[in-house]
Amino acid sequence: MKQTSGAMGCLRTIWFALALVAIGLEARLTDLLTLDEGRPLVGFVLAQAFNVVWTLLLAWLIFGGLFLPVPVI
Repeated sequence: MKQTSGAMGCLRTIWFALALVAIGLEARLTDLLTLDEGRPLVGFVLAQAFNVVWTLLLAWLIFGGLFLPVPVI
């Protein structure tokens, strides 16, 4: 079991990254731009910007030493 845990973790990371890439490729920005004078595109870009800021804030809070000790690399 221990021999396969490292390989399985690597495969899990690869499949997760591929899933996120597939979601990004599915978003057709030109279609969003042509709909309703581009309002869906503006909403999409604002939502993605909010998501990036929120994720960075949470990562900073969790891994920046406020809740967990800073990892020693």
